[in-house]
Amino acid sequence: MKKLITLLCLAMIAALPASAQNRSNAEYSCELDIHFEVPEFIEEGLVNGSMERVGGVIIDSDNQQTIAWLRQGGQIGQVAESSAGLLEHVTRLSGGANLALGRLLASVTPVLNISMAGFSLIEHIAGIRAHEAELERIYDRVSEEFQRDREVELEAALDYAENILLARSDAYKYQAVARATSELGVARKQLLRDLEELLQVEDFEKTVELAMSYQVLAMRVCVMSSRLHLEIGEDEIAKDELAQCVGEHENFTRLSVQQWLGDSPALYFHESVGDDFLGSYLEIERWLRGDRNVLWDIIHQYRHDFWDDEATEAIYSDAIVNKGLVEEPFYVDSLPNSEILIENYRRLEGLERELNSMCLPTFAEWEAYDGEDGISLSEHDDHVLLVNTAALKAATDNDA
Repeated sequence: MKKLITLLCLAMIAALPASAQNRSNAEYSCELDIHFEVPEFIEEGLVNGSMERVGGVIIDSDNQQTIAWLRQGGQIGQVAESSAGLLEHVTRLSGGANLALGRLLASVTPVLNISMAGFSLIEHIAGIRAHEAELERIYDRVSEEFQRDREVELEAALDYAENILLARSDAYKYQAVARATSELGVARKQLLRDLEELLQVEDFEKTVELAMSYQVLAMRVCVMSSRLHLEIGEDEIAKDELAQCVGEHENFTRLSVQQWLGDSPALYFHESVGDDFLGSYLEIERWLRGDRNVLWDIIHQYRHDFWDDEATEAIYSDAIVNKGLVEEPFYVDSLPNSEILIENYRRLEGLERELNSMCLPTFAEWEAYDGEDGISLSEHDDHVLLVNTAALKAATDNDA
């Protein structure tokens, strides 16, 4: 089912960063096409590389222009038959998280929401509280030196945030947002300091689960702070905060992924490593290097010939290494967890891109948009895809 509606952008942002990455859809009129399944042209674009998914947005790979937004339907989690069909389909098409997809969809690992709109303030608060409860479980098995006073700041911030939901006075809302974001800022600095210490621990296996949880919690805290500013119409402040957090977490994500991959990346090319795992490793390397031009077909065809017995004998004659490769493959954990780290970072990036490419003048209007002529996004029990056909056409015209 598909319905075409045309929305002309009104009074959009006047001054934009020079880089193409942060360029807004404000340059174009917005023609929103609502899809409840992945359209063929998006599918083809994700497969052939002309389009790329960054968290919850889909962009043109060449000019970095936002083409589409994933949005959570209003009935997700409220009806028994709710599914993540469209999100799963888009994620599989875009690659980069295929091994981790089951864990992500089953919510067995901490993960950021896919979009800012359609995800209420109360859901942000509940998500952080649930994350804190999960950290308590992890603390039972690691040193508590990382707890410190973070819980105090977070709890105070969440209390202020909940008060905003009940407040009738705009003046009080502004005051509560100021207090809540201040407490969240303190908590975020503490989380990042602890995360940096965790990444320097020599025995990485003992702290890896805690490090991953800390990183996602720090991202959640940042998103929550931005969401509070959006609640009172401070859209530009929200965008600035998200931009700062994206910059902070890129380095942490790289360090964490490199920790997971280990000191011997050549092991991933060993013939005992399945093709799916090798493909995942190459996608991770593409992200780390910022280079999409990895010749997968050649590597896939000739990788068995890469191994010179004399050159690799010293490594692969080691019984412990061989056991790790064949009997207890190390990559079964290292690759999916690396994908999860990158996916969370990319979702944070996607939230920033979403705010910088909204098809309506303010976030309040963007979030309130529920379709027209019988379409109701709030009543849908899956994700939906909002496609800006004007941006898509502009990208196509540029390629021609």
